[in-house]
Amino acid sequence: MTTMAAPRVEARPVASAAPIAARHLPSLTGLRWATAMLIFGHHLMAVEYFGGTAGDVWAFVFEAGKTGVTLFFILSGFVLAWGYKPQQSAGSFWWHRFARIYPLHLVGVGLALVAAATLVPEIRTDGAAPLAANVLLVNGWVPDWWQAGNPASWSLVCEAFFYLSFPFLIRPLVRLSARSQTIVVGAALALVALAPQIAALSPVPLSAASTPLLRLPEFVVGVTLALLVKRGAWMPPRVRLVLPLAVVGYALSEAPTLPGTDIHPGLAVTVGAFALLVASLASADAHRASTFLARPLWQELGRVSFAFYLVHLLVIASVSSAWPDGHPQLPWRRAVLLALAAFGIALALAFVMHKLVEVPAQRWLLRQARARTERAAAMAGVGAAR
Repeated sequence: MTTMAAPRVEARPVASAAPIAARHLPSLTGLRWATAMLIFGHHLMAVEYFGGTAGDVWAFVFEAGKTGVTLFFILSGFVLAWGYKPQQSAGSFWWHRFARIYPLHLVGVGLALVAAATLVPEIRTDGAAPLAANVLLVNGWVPDWWQAGNPASWSLVCEAFFYLSFPFLIRPLVRLSARSQTIVVGAALALVALAPQIAALSPVPLSAASTPLLRLPEFVVGVTLALLVKRGAWMPPRVRLVLPLAVVGYALSEAPTLPGTDIHPGLAVTVGAFALLVASLASADAHRASTFLARPLWQELGRVSFAFYLVHLLVIASVSSAWPDGHPQLPWRRAVLLALAAFGIALALAFVMHKLVEVPAQRWLLRQARARTERAAAMAGVGAAR
C-alpha cells in the first residue's frame, strides 16, 4: 500500500483548557486532495483498468478507497464546526452552503447526461423522477436511485442533509461539557458500527452506504471533535503517531461483520482513526506547526478537489469506453498510462470548472445575498426614521 511520508511537526504543545482561536486549517484543504485520490484509485479498480496480477495488487490497495467518502464527511463536519459563527442565522448558513456546492453540482449532472448519451450509456438514468431527485439532491433517500444523474453526486445528497441538520446540531453540542461531547463521539461511533444492521432491520428500504441519515454519525464525529479541540479540552496525538492508525482504520473497513449479524465494528474503527487524523492535522495547523499538506501545491489541488470528485468517474468511464466491455484490464504499464491519461483529463476539467464555474458562481450568489440584506436594512432604516 502506498503511504505518505510522515510530516515534520514541531514540538507538541501542552494541552490546556484555553480555547483555540479559530483560524484557517490548510492541512485539511490538502487532505481533501489526498482523499480524492483514494476515491480515484478505487474507481480505477471498479472499472478494471489493471488486469492480471496488477489488477489484484491494485484491488488490494484500493478496495477500501471508497472510505474516502467517509473522510470527506468527517472533514465536512470538522471544518463547519471549527468555523462556526453563533451570530450567523440558519438561513445565511444554508445559502452559503448552497452557493458552495449547487452550481458545480448542476454542471456535473449536465456532464453526466452528455456522457450517458454518448460514451457511457450504462450510467443513463431511467425516468424523469430519479433524475429530478438527483438535481434536487434527494435521490439518496431512495436506495434504487442512489446513483441517478451523476453517479458520484450521491455523496452530495448526504452533504445536503448534513448542511440542513447542522444549525440544529451545533447549538446543543456547543453547550455540552467536554465530557458530554466525548460521550457523543462514542455514541456516534457505535451508530456507525450499527448502521448496516439498522438498514437490514428497517421496515422501509435503507442503505447503510447511501442513506443520508445512516451516514450522519460520521459527520457528527467530525463536528464534535472540532468542538473538543477548539475549546482546548483535548489535545490530539501527533500526526506521525496517527498516520499508522489511519492506515489500520483504512484496512479494517474491509473487515467482516460480527458473526450472524450486520454489525460492522471495523467501520467504527475506520471512522475513529480518520477522525483522529483530521483532528491531529487541525491541531498542528492551529498551533502553527502545519504539515506538508499545507504547502502551496496541495492547497491548489485541495481547492479543486470538489470539481475533480464530481467529474473523475465520468472521465474514468469515458476513457475506458474505448474497450468493448468498458473494462480495459490492461498489463500494468499500459494501465498506468491509461490511468494517467484519465487523471490528466479529469484534473484539467476540474481546474476549468473551478475557475469558470465554482468560484464565480459562489461569489455571485453571495453578492446577491449581501445586496438583499443591505436593501432590507436600508428599508428598515427608512421605516424607523418615519
